[in-house]
Amino acid sequence: MSCQLNVFADFHNITAVRNFLFPGLRSEPPDSEEFQENDGWDEDWGSWDEDGETPEAPGENREVQQADDKLQWLQDCVFSLSPVNDIVAVAHSDRCVLLSQKFNGGGMESGMDTKFKIVWEGSLQQEEGEQITAVMCLPLASQKRSVQGGPDWTCVIVGFSSGYVRFYTETGTLLLSQLLHSEPVQRLKCRTYESPRFLGDTEQHEELLILFKRAVVTIDGFSLFQSLRACRNQVARATASGSETMLQPPPLAYKKWAVQEQERLLDLCSCGVNTPNPFDHMRTASWRGGPMATIRPTPPAAGLFIASGVGPYVGFFYAVEGSTQPILSDVAYAVAHKLKSAIMSAASGWLGFGSKNKEEEKHRPKIEPATPLPMRCGLPDKRRQGDSIYLSPNNNYVATTDSFGRVILVDVERGTAIRMWKGYRDAQLGWVQVKEDVHRGSEDKSKERIAQFLIIYAPRRGILEVWTAASGPRVAAFNVPRHCRLISPGYGMMGLNNVTCKGVKGKLFQCALVEPTGVIKSLDIPFHLALSDKNSKRARDLHLLKKLKQLLKDNKEESAELQSAVVQILQDTRISHVTQQGVERVLSTKYVSSHFMQEVLRTCSSHITNRGQDSQDINSKLLVRFCQTYLELLQMYDNITKNSDQSSEPTKEITEILVENLHISSPESTHILNQMSADAPQTDPDQEARKVHFDLPESFTPSDFLSCFQFQPNLSENEPSRHRSINVADSISQEKKVGLGKFLFSQCISPEGSADSLATVIQNCNISPNLLLDLLVLFWLSDDKRTLPMIPNLHHVLKVLVSLTDPCNVLTKQGATAVWWKKIRYSCSHSPHLPPAYILALVCRSLCVEVIENQSKGQDPDAETEAGGEMSSKEKAGPPQDVEEWNLLVKQLEDVLTLKNLLNLGKKNNITEVTVSKILEGGRGSISEAVAYLIASMELCPGDLYDTTMTDSTEKMEIGTEPVQSTRGTTIRKLQGHLIELQKRLPHSLENEVLLCNVSWENAIIWFKDLDKIQHLGSAIEYLKLVTNAVLRHGVASMLWHRFVMKKFQALAQLMEKVGKVPKDRLCRKEVGIGEVFMPAFAGFTVDLIQVLREANCEINEVPVFNIEPIWQMVRGPSSLVEQAIEQKPTNYGLLTHHFNLAVIMSAVLTFNMKSAKVLSLFDSKNVDSALSSNRKEFLSRIITCAVSTLDSSSASPTHSQQQVPRKESAATKWPALVQELAKDFGLDLDFFKRQHVIELYSGGHDKKAEEVLLTVNDREFMGSQLLLVAGRRVAHYLLESHKIEGVDLLTNVSPSLSTWLRSLEPGQLRRPEADVQSIAMLVHHVANNLPEGFPEYELAIALVDLVQSMS
Repeated sequence: MSCQLNVFADFHNITAVRNFLFPGLRSEPPDSEEFQENDGWDEDWGSWDEDGETPEAPGENREVQQADDKLQWLQDCVFSLSPVNDIVAVAHSDRCVLLSQKFNGGGMESGMDTKFKIVWEGSLQQEEGEQITAVMCLPLASQKRSVQGGPDWTCVIVGFSSGYVRFYTETGTLLLSQLLHSEPVQRLKCRTYESPRFLGDTEQHEELLILFKRAVVTIDGFSLFQSLRACRNQVARATASGSETMLQPPPLAYKKWAVQEQERLLDLCSCGVNTPNPFDHMRTASWRGGPMATIRPTPPAAGLFIASGVGPYVGFFYAVEGSTQPILSDVAYAVAHKLKSAIMSAASGWLGFGSKNKEEEKHRPKIEPATPLPMRCGLPDKRRQGDSIYLSPNNNYVATTDSFGRVILVDVERGTAIRMWKGYRDAQLGWVQVKEDVHRGSEDKSKERIAQFLIIYAPRRGILEVWTAASGPRVAAFNVPRHCRLISPGYGMMGLNNVTCKGVKGKLFQCALVEPTGVIKSLDIPFHLALSDKNSKRARDLHLLKKLKQLLKDNKEESAELQSAVVQILQDTRISHVTQQGVERVLSTKYVSSHFMQEVLRTCSSHITNRGQDSQDINSKLLVRFCQTYLELLQMYDNITKNSDQSSEPTKEITEILVENLHISSPESTHILNQMSADAPQTDPDQEARKVHFDLPESFTPSDFLSCFQFQPNLSENEPSRHRSINVADSISQEKKVGLGKFLFSQCISPEGSADSLATVIQNCNISPNLLLDLLVLFWLSDDKRTLPMIPNLHHVLKVLVSLTDPCNVLTKQGATAVWWKKIRYSCSHSPHLPPAYILALVCRSLCVEVIENQSKGQDPDAETEAGGEMSSKEKAGPPQDVEEWNLLVKQLEDVLTLKNLLNLGKKNNITEVTVSKILEGGRGSISEAVAYLIASMELCPGDLYDTTMTDSTEKMEIGTEPVQSTRGTTIRKLQGHLIELQKRLPHSLENEVLLCNVSWENAIIWFKDLDKIQHLGSAIEYLKLVTNAVLRHGVASMLWHRFVMKKFQALAQLMEKVGKVPKDRLCRKEVGIGEVFMPAFAGFTVDLIQVLREANCEINEVPVFNIEPIWQMVRGPSSLVEQAIEQKPTNYGLLTHHFNLAVIMSAVLTFNMKSAKVLSLFDSKNVDSALSSNRKEFLSRIITCAVSTLDSSSASPTHSQQQVPRKESAATKWPALVQELAKDFGLDLDFFKRQHVIELYSGGHDKKAEEVLLTVNDREFMGSQLLLVAGRRVAHYLLESHKIEGVDLLTNVSPSLSTWLRSLEPGQLRRPEADVQSIAMLVHHVANNLPEGFPEYELAIALVDLVQSMS
C-alpha cells in the first residue's frame, strides 16, 4: 500500500570501476552492511530548515570518516544509466568505463540473474588536456519487425572540455566526432518520442541538447538516428573486411543558440516546440512591444528553453521556428569583431608574431556562429545561483536546486515559482510519473489520470523523499547511504514514432538510486498516494487488490497463514466490486483447495451481511449473491468428487437392458445389437496422433471447475432466476467444456458407476437443466467409445434432467416439435461420432415416448378442457411429431453408420468425416460422392467392385508382392460386402450408373490435384466407358473435357506447335503443368475421352430419371453430378472428329518421340492444297514406320517380359488402324498406307503379319512391284553377304540382267534383311501372283522365282 524502494540492478564488481577511475583509492571499501537501508521511520531526520544537515554522531572515529571520503568518488564521476537498463557509462577525468548487463554465473544466490559487468575501459582523450565533462547512454530503436520491443543498440555520447562531442558504440568504438563549440560541454540532455495523451496534442520532436557555457546546440533526433546507424554499419563493414580506413562521415546538422541576457548558464532544459493560443500570443506581444506592438495573424511556433544559473536565477528563452534576423547591436558587434581580426592579422605579419596560432587554427575545424537567443522573462535573484534544473515528464513543471540549499518548483506555463523546499544542500532531483490503474472494463485510455511525483535525494542527510507535485504532501521517505547517486534520465528510446511505439517500452525505470556498494534501486510508487482522502478509497482498495494478487503469486501451496492473510485483505477492502475481484482471484488460484475457497466465500458473505440491510448497496447485495452461488458450486464439486468412488449393482444382459430402458421388442433389440456390432469403431492410432489435443488435467481442480462458469448478477430469489445466474463461460475452449462434462457425468460412461448419487447432486445444484443437458450431450458425443451397457445410467440422468425442466420444453401441441428434443436431435445429426449419437437418439426416443404417455395417463378423462380436446385429437392423428422425428433420425443414423463402416476401409487421412447433417446439406449426390471418393482413393479398377471371386486379381499378382496383394484382396472383399449391404439400404443413391459416373469424376479430381498421378485419368475414362446410358455418358464426358482436359490439351498443342517436337520437362511443367514422362499417357487418354464423346454422340437413349430414398427426401444443397450431366448440351460431331484427329497426331508425336512435327500445321481452316496433303501423307507414313518399328525392339531383345510383348503388338496394330481413320478423314489414298504397312512389316521381318495386311491391298500391281524390291534385297543379302560361296555358283547360272539387278540393290535398306529360304520363297511367290503377265517387271519376277527354287 506504500511506496517501495526495490532492487533494480547490480554491479558485478564496482570496486574494479573505482580502482580504474581513481587509482589513488585502490583499497577495499568498507563493509556494505554499513550502508544497508532500513525502514528509518523511527529515526530522526533532522530539521527541515535552511541549514538542516544531519549532525555528526559524537562516537564516529577517524576510520569511518576516511571510509566516507573513499565513497565520495561516485559523486565526483560523470554517470549515465541507459533508460532500458542495458548499459552504464562511468567517467572521470579522461577515463571511461562501459558496463553491460551480463548473465550472472552465481545464479539466484547472488540476488540477480544479470549484473553489470565491464565490457570496455580506457582513456578517451584525443587532444592534449581534454577531459570528459558529460556522458549519456542513448538506446536506439530497432527497425526490424521481429524485435519484440528491445533496442537495437545503445550509443554512448561523450562531451569533452575541448568542446568536442563524440559518439561511441557499447564496446568503445568511435563512430563520430564533431566540434560544435569552442567551450567545454557542460550537460547532455535528450528528448525522445512519447505518444500524445489527448487527440489534439502535438507530437514532440526528438532532439539531442548539448549545453556549453554560453551556447546551446540542438540536433534533430531523426537525422542523428540515421547518421549513427550509417556510421555503425560502416564500422561493422570495415571490421568484417579487416580494413582500418573508413570514409569520413558527414557532419551533423544542428542549430546553435547563443543565450543572451543571462550572466552565467549552469543548466538548461528543453520543453519542446509549442504553438501558443491567441490570448497568450497577444499577451506576449504586449509585454515585449507595448501598446503599439504589431501582432502576427497566426501565432508562431517556438521552442521553449528554461535555463538555470546566475542573473537571472531562472530564465525563459523562446526560439521562434524559422530564420531569425540579428538585431542592430549584433550586426555592429560582428563588424567590429571582423575589423579587429583584420587589424591583428596585419600587425602579426608586420611584427612577426601570431604565426603559431595561425597554424593551429588551420587544423581546428570551422565552428559555425550561434544565433542569438534573447530571454523573454525570468526569475531574478542576484544572490541565488541555480545549480541544476529538472523538467517533469508532462512538461508542466521544472524543479531547480540552488546554492542556498533550496529546491524550487516552477510552473512552466505561468513562469512563476509555486513551491519551495528548504534544507536540501547538494540535493539531487528526479521525477516519476504514475498512471492510474484503469478498471479492466474501460477501454478509453484518455480517461487515465496521471500523477507527478518529485524525488529529492539529500546526500548530507542520507534521506530519499517522495513528494506530490505541485502542492501535495510528502508521501514516502527512505533512509539511504549518504554517497549515493540519483539517476533520472528523462528520455527513452530514440527512433520511435506513432506506429513503432506500440508494444515498445522505451523506459524500464524513471528514477534510480545508485548506492556505493553497486546496488541500483528503483522507486515503485502507487497512484493512490497522489489522491486526497476523499478520492483514495478506490485507489486504496485497488492497491490492496494488487497486494492480494502478489501474495497469491508468491505462495505455491495453501496454509493457515495464507488463509488468514487473504481474509484480512478482503475484509479491509471497502468497495464491493473490488472485493469481488479479489474473491475471483482467490477462486482462480490453482493450488487452493475447495475448503479454502469456501472459507473465504463464507467470511466475505458474513462480513457484508453483518453490516445490516441499511448499509448494503446494490453492489454489496450482488457480492453476497456471488458468494452464495459459488459456495453452492463448490459444494456440488465436493459431492461429485465424493460420489466418484461409488459403484452400482451388477449389470444385466444387453438384450434385457435394451428392452427395459428403450421400451422395444426383442427383434428390435436384436437389430440394434447387429447394427452396433457391425459398426464397431475402428480407431487409427496414427490419425489420433495427428490430431491436435490440448492437455487437460486428469482431475478437475476447484479453480478449473469454477473457471468454466460465469456469474450473471441477479437478485431475484425465485427458482428460474436462480438458475439463470450461472452460465458456462464464453471464453473457455471446446476441449475444456468437454472436460467439464466429463467431470460432471463421468459416471454415465461407466456401466459400474452409480447414477443415483449423480441424480441427487443434479437435483440440488443451482445450474439450469438446459445447461446440464448441453454439457451432457457435448461430453457424450465427444468420443466413439460409447457402448450399449452405458444406456441405463444415461437414461436415468436424462430422465432426471427432463423432470427438472419446464414441461412446456418437452411437450408441445400436435404437429409441433419441442425445443428440448430439437436441440438434442441437432447435436446428434451434426456429430461425427456416430455410435454415441445413435445410442443417444435411441434413449431420447424412448424418453420422449414416456413423457407423452405419462401426460396421457395423468390427464383427467372427465375434464372438458381444451387440452383434453387436443389430446384426443392427437391420439386420432397418430404419433406426435417429435416421435416421428426421432424415428426418422434413428433410421438416418443407421444408414450413415453403414456408410461410415464402408468408408473406414480407406485411408483415414483421405476420408472426410460423415454426419447426417453433411449428407442433408451436401445435395442429392453426397452419399454416392463419398463412396466414389473412397473407391478412387483406393485406386480400384472396375472389376474389383463386383467380382467376388478375386481370380483376376490373384492372377495379376507379381513376384515379391504376395503379402501386399493378399492384404489388398482382403480389403477389397470387405469393401464388396459393405457395398452390397449399403446398396440394399440406399438403392437409388448407389445405383450402378450413378456410382460409376461419380467414381469417374472423383478419379479426374484426384488427377487434377496432382497431375503426375496420370493413372487416375485413365481410371476415370475406364469407369466412364462402363456407363450404359449414352446421354449420361455423354454428359459426364463433356464435363470432364471442359473442367479438366480442355485447357491442358490446348496448352500442349500450342507448345508442340511452337517447339516442333516433344517439349522438354521444364517447358511441359511450365506451360501445361504435366511432366514430360506423363505426356504420352495424357495424350492417349485424351484420345480415349474424345472417342467416348463421339460414340455417345451417335447413340440414342432416353434421359434417365434419378430418385432418392424416402428418409433422405429433405436433402438440400447443390445438384448431383448425374443431374448436371444430363443437362449438358449436345456436341458437334464434326468438331469432335477434328479434335480427335489432332489428339491422335499429338499422341503419335509424344509416343514415338517424332522430330520436326508441327501438329497444328497439319490442319488448315481454308482449302486443303497439295502441299498440305503431301505433309499429311508424309507424317502419317512416319507414324506407320514408328509403329512397326516397335515390333523390332520386342523381337530383337529376348529379355523383355511377357507383359510388354503384347503391348508392343497392340501398338503396332493400333496405330496403323488410326492412320487409316485419319487418312479417311483427310481424304488421302487409303491403299497407299496399306501398302506401306506391308512393306514396313516385310522390312522388319514380320512376314506373317504382312501377309494378313496384304490381303486388304487393292492395287495388286503396284504392291507386287514394291514387294519385288523387298524380295530382291533379301536374295541379294543371302547370296552376296551371308552365303557368298554358294551365291557365286548360283549367280553364274542366271541371266546377266538378273545378276546385275541383284548387285545393284542395297540390302541395308531393310531393317532386317536376314531371312531363311522358305520365307524368301513365300515372298517371291506373292510377288509373282500380284504381277500380271505382260507387266514390265513380270519376267524379272519369274527369273527370281527360278533362282529361289535353285537356292532351296
